[in-house]
Amino acid sequence: MTFKEEFLQSCLILDTETTGTDTSTVEIIESGFVIRDNGEWSMFQELHKPIKTPIPPLVESITYITNEMVEDRPSFLDSKDTFQSVVDGFKDGYAVGHNYIYDMRVLQNNGITLPEKSICSWRMAKKIFNNMPEIEGTSLPYLRFALDLEVPLELRDHRAGHDSYTTAKLVEVLLEIMESTELIDINKPYGPQIEEWLATPIIQDKMSFGKHKGELMTDIPKSYWIWAAKNMDSLNEDSDNFDSDFAASVHKALGID
Repeated sequence: MTFKEEFLQSCLILDTETTGTDTSTVEIIESGFVIRDNGEWSMFQELHKPIKTPIPPLVESITYITNEMVEDRPSFLDSKDTFQSVVDGFKDGYAVGHNYIYDMRVLQNNGITLPEKSICSWRMAKKIFNNMPEIEGTSLPYLRFALDLEVPLELRDHRAGHDSYTTAKLVEVLLEIMESTELIDINKPYGPQIEEWLATPIIQDKMSFGKHKGELMTDIPKSYWIWAAKNMDSLNEDSDNFDSDFAASVHKALGID
């Protein structure tokens, strides 16, 4: 078995659909995952009825999961033991998700104990496609089509199992890119290499928001960065919104080690 296949078989690629965006209060309305078996991905997804509040219309419009669809389904809390039993099979492997930190917090707040090791495919994509204008975004639906992933059209975006499958196919393509650009050594275990690579900052050359959007970071006046350091949560290490990648990019632009 190759180190690549060994890594893929060690991955539990998962996703959740929820009633909102606040990880501390949302309820899971669908859970899903894919696992690798004989070189193919096997998919699972299950609907759940929320306990505290109905599914909001906005969420219904995004996921196409309606309150009628979940009316006779158990809540996630009532059925989480099944999900946990699958997770337990990967305690020495990797939990993988697109923007994994969101699903991690949701699942942990719903009583799931996840593997200690994890990999975020969204961060992988951000790092690989950083400063590549031909790739216009890193959302999963966009990358599905921008990279022409082998995902059947009948698998809708924003469904937990379907998105898990799309993430699996994305990871395969990202690994191919890493191999072809020698970002990964095919003769060594993949997991530790990916973890180490993802731990280094993503340095952006151009400003991605605000009045200086599109400008080279090095061309932005120092007075702006002084203001930003005092006013932007993304540059405040004590803030929940601190962005270590953005801070590292500013430091590089200013020549700060």
